[in-house]
Amino acid sequence: MKLLLLPLLLVAGGLTPLSAHECWLQPSTFAPAAGGKVRLTLQVGMEFKGEPRAFNPARVAALKHFSAAGAEDWTARVATALELPVALAAPGTHVLAYDSKPSFIELDAEKFREYLVEEGLDHILAERERAGESGKPGRERYQRCIKTILQAGGKSDTSHAVATGQHLEIIALDDPAAIRPGGMIHFKILLAGQPLGGAEVRAWHRQGDKLTVLHARTAANGEVSFALFQAGEWMISIVHMARVTGDPAADWESYWGNLTFAVGP
Repeated sequence: MKLLLLPLLLVAGGLTPLSAHECWLQPSTFAPAAGGKVRLTLQVGMEFKGEPRAFNPARVAALKHFSAAGAEDWTARVATALELPVALAAPGTHVLAYDSKPSFIELDAEKFREYLVEEGLDHILAERERAGESGKPGRERYQRCIKTILQAGGKSDTSHAVATGQHLEIIALDDPAAIRPGGMIHFKILLAGQPLGGAEVRAWHRQGDKLTVLHARTAANGEVSFALFQAGEWMISIVHMARVTGDPAADWESYWGNLTFAVGP
């Protein structure tokens, strides 16, 4: 089970911590008509089952759109609302990349340990033990790096593999529109533009009440692959954490990456 004490970014200011910590972009459809509008929501929840939370311009660092036509900065389009309507004028693959500003949290030692275990952050557990900090609260600065891939007008292209420049980035090396159930899909994980090796990555799929979570670790070149056994919506997630210095409010800095897309029947 996911921890119940991690608050979520990108929600309206002043809310108390929510009982979930994954956060992802959910389009109203992954396959819109060319020129049609898509309604985007920020979903937060446990086990790939979320509820929409309001977009908050004060929490947004960037919203960018990528397609075969190039890159566009859509940050100024974000308004305080539960939904963000976007129009995808041209047929083909479209990638939306959403980055948050930093937020802070402090957990007591045991809650922080449980969180590190849950997210596969064994190196942070070991570092805290070596430093004699295992009994100290975990003070963390964290940010979200979220993406979604859409195919408009029944067409796709190589835009799925574009590097958007997010600090923690999940790149789909294969076209999700070309994957069928049982097919392999490969990803590359970048941290500050460099391959991130040895990181735990998860692939999430939900069909009704049935949840499946696949686990894998990246190779030294940052690549990881999954066999996506079923059609429907998928989410890839990763958490990276490292010690931070020079910040009086935090000892650790984390980035949370999420990528959503759909596999056809």
